[in-house]
Amino acid sequence: MNASEGVFRTLLAVGLALLVLTAGLFVLQEPGTGGYAVTVISLVAQAVMVLVGAAGLYFEWDPLAPLFDEE
Repeated sequence: MNASEGVFRTLLAVGLALLVLTAGLFVLQEPGTGGYAVTVISLVAQAVMVLVGAAGLYFEWDPLAPLFDEE
């Protein structure tokens, strides 16, 4: 496992945990309040974080390779 894969796995795990917790609290928010707006914005940010982590793992992207190049 390379360093990027570990970072993407961690990003995916943390993002999914936060997404589940925030989605659970979303049903308790009242539309039109400030808390509702914050919840929606945080759900969008967490969904993007999960998508980046999943895409990085799926496409086997290795942006950290130049940092850990052992030549």
